[in-house]
Amino acid sequence: MTEFALDSATQLESVSDRHLRSTGGEMYWNFQSAFGGWALALGYSAIQQAEPQTAMLASITASFLKPLPKSGIDIEMRILRKGRRTSFLRTEFTGEDAPSDPIFTANYVFSDMKENALDYACEFPDVKSPETSPRLPDAPGPKFLSRYEQRVARGKPFSAQERPHSAFWVRDAEDRPWDAKALLAVSDTPMPRTFFLDPTPRFGATVQYDMHLFCTQADLDALAGGFVLVEATSDRVFSGRFSQTTRIWSQDRKLLAISNQLAFY
Repeated sequence: MTEFALDSATQLESVSDRHLRSTGGEMYWNFQSAFGGWALALGYSAIQQAEPQTAMLASITASFLKPLPKSGIDIEMRILRKGRRTSFLRTEFTGEDAPSDPIFTANYVFSDMKENALDYACEFPDVKSPETSPRLPDAPGPKFLSRYEQRVARGKPFSAQERPHSAFWVRDAEDRPWDAKALLAVSDTPMPRTFFLDPTPRFGATVQYDMHLFCTQADLDALAGGFVLVEATSDRVFSGRFSQTTRIWSQDRKLLAISNQLAFY
């Protein structure tokens, strides 16, 4: 899939068996750091290159320690545990200017789902259809916005809403088919929750992030390159920090993934 921007931006040079190097952050640049979704996807690519996983990605927990540079990122991959059904792996990013100083760490869990008797999901939000949702301009703004087509299905950025609740229909601008790597990247597209409480822009920086997938690759194949709904809200915005909960839905109302994060503003 190297013809797509996401795959070109997550290509890695192998330095040794479990040491890789990236120069692809320019394509997914944010305002003062590389886009967080790109970092999540980059760690996933490092694992699949150094220690390919056949099971589906189940979960990731990441810490954003410092701003991510556009290039010169070294990635060390480590196997924490390789089980019969479930494997735990870790990636650690460092910059070429400080090779002993981590800037990003992420733990990945891979495990295929199994059939079970219970099936519950929270309610799909009340939103506009993709066809009736206005398109979010991709300029002016950070460079990574141009990699997605986003349509505002609920919420109004830079407004004083009662709740910082939003929902955007999102798809890759190049119609790249959905897979675990693409879900990781798109999960970080929601704007800071502060944008939905006040007209004054208050930018945030993610500190801690976790995401859990509730879909198979077959579920994602059925989406092709179409829209997913990225719904986001917050339980608390206070004293320079905010929580953010994100849900990713298919157009047929299937909950594909959820994420939670803490950000400082």
